Formats: sequence, C-alpha cells, structure tokens
Amino acid sequence: MSFQTSARNLIAELSAHPYGVLAGELVRFRPDANDDSVGALVRSAAILDPRERLEFRRALSEEDADTLRLFAMRRTLQARRSASLGLIVEAVSAYALLPQKDVPWESWLKATLFVARSLGENLDLLRTNFLDVASERSSDRFDIAQGSLQRIDELQQCHVVEVATTYGTGFLETLVFRSSPTFGVFGAPSRLGDNEVPYQPTTNLAQLAVTLADAFDATDALTTGPIGQDQLAASSFSMAVAGSYIATSGCLSFVVDEAGAAFTAFLAELLDDNGSELASAAIDTGGQWALYDQRRLIVLTPQPRFDEDEAAPTNLHQYDDLARAALRDPSSADWRPH
Repeated sequence: MSFQTSARNLIAELSAHPYGVLAGELVRFRPDANDDSVGALVRSAAILDPRERLEFRRALSEEDADTLRLFAMRRTLQARRSASLGLIVEAVSAYALLPQKDVPWESWLKATLFVARSLGENLDLLRTNFLDVASERSSDRFDIAQGSLQRIDELQQCHVVEVATTYGTGFLETLVFRSSPTFGVFGAPSRLGDNEVPYQPTTNLAQLAVTLADAFDATDALTTGPIGQDQLAASSFSMAVAGSYIATSGCLSFVVDEAGAAFTAFLAELLDDNGSELASAAIDTGGQWALYDQRRLIVLTPQPRFDEDEAAPTNLHQYDDLARAALRDPSSADWRPH
C-alpha cells in the first residue's frame, strides 16, 4: 500500500466520524462513542512513517482538524476527571497531527500540559512523544508553550476555567480578544496586551446554567446547545449604559431551539446591585424576558430572524417558572474557583 493510500484511508475514516454539536459541551460533559473511534485513528496516524504523516496532515480538511482538536480537548478533560496519563498522551498526539496553524497553543495545548503536570507526568517525555509525531514548526511552538508553563500556577492562566456541576468536573474556555500588531514611532512592531474577559463569580454560575438548560431540555419541546462564556451587550437594555457591555463577574450563555424559533439564555453575576433595573430594561427591549435574584440575572433573548418563513418568535414569558426555579436551586449558591 502506498503512503498516499494509507494516509488517505485514515483521513476517510476520520471524516466519517465527525462530532455532533453537543460533543463541544465541556460543562455538561457527556460520554461520546466517537472518542474511542477517533482515539484509534489518532493512535494509527501517530505511528505512520514521516512521509505518511505529512500526507495525512496535508489532507486534513477544516472539519477534520476540528474533530482532532475537539478530541484533544475532550481527552484533556477526561484525563483531569480520571487522573489518566494515557489520555493526556492521546490528546498530545492529536495536537501533534494537526498543522501548526490549527493547534490552540495559547489555551488548550497549555491546559493539557498543565493537567499533565498536575498528574505528575514528565513533560520532557511528553515533549519527546510530541516531537516524534509533529512537524518541525509545531515542535518549535511546543517548546515555547512548555517553557511558558514555568510561569503558570493556575489553570485559568491557560484561558481555561475548571467548573464543578452535577455533571462533575467541566472546563470552560474564557474569551480572549487578541490585539493586532501595530508599528511604533521607530517602525518596530508593537502589540498591546490581550484582553481576557474575566470569569470570577462568587456563586456557581455554571451550575445555574446547567440547571436551567436541563429544565429546558426536560420539556421535550426545547433543545439546548453547549454552555459557553459570553458578555451582556449594553444594547440589550433600554437604558443608558457606559461602555459596550454590562460589568459582570461572570456571564454564560447557551442557545435554545424551539421548532426553529431560537433564543439565547444569558446568565450573569453582576458587579453592581442593579439587577432589578437591568431586568426591567431588558424586558422593555426586543421581546426579551428577564429575571434577577440578588446579583444574578437571567435574560432570554430572541435570535434574529432573517427568513420570512422562519417560525414566529416565541413568548419568552412562558419560561418564567423554569428560570425562577433555577434561581432558587441551592446547588448554585456557592462557588469557589479551582
């Protein structure tokens, strides 16, 4: 069998095993049979000879790269949950098979190394395993990431937050807005610092999101998407607000689909004691519905409609009881970040 055929067979198998949308949910983490299928493909691709691996890497589509990256993220979380060094090796192998541009160097790769270190893994041995599989350019970047770990004491410094909910340990990737290089007065490129959206709630906001999302799913009429970090846009409130976003210590969101009429649920812990004012302002804006409890705010926002044939916007007020019950649930009251 030629090296092109061997690599392409593995690519064809990988393309036949895409993850579903919910596999990207790392807060409400659930088992996925695809993990084992993709894991077997990663192990096979990692032992190809260098020419075959080059062909494999070049043949990866954008969707294939997404599959490998999500597999590595899921394996990292599974390793954290089960204290498994073998799963760390699989995650690192998946990163090594990706083209250099597709590896999340500043977040998930560092998070994987952080978890590996916390489990007592020899990072130099992990580096050797990575170099055996990766391209030369990726090897250089791995060394930079490994070196930076000396300055990292908390997982949050990898732009990944560990949360604890009724689903167990989960991961939440934080939003980072990276500044573009500019040129200074002497012509030398300079770069402003990255702007990371903080996630430092004093209550278990992730559990609140989980409770509400599960309540929506339990109706059988609604389907919820993955929970992720977000921001409360000032434009969502019929009031004068300084800046583009409402100040929060944490904000999460997920999309809810109801027979084609989708809306987004935002859950935030406010820095100021103005939940009542914000809730009233949200209700007065664009068919939204909102509730608050002390400094926690839930806002339900209809998704924009661009097609006249789309379903009519839902009456979001009908979910008031579900949202109130989620706010009353004591499981989300306390939170101590890892």
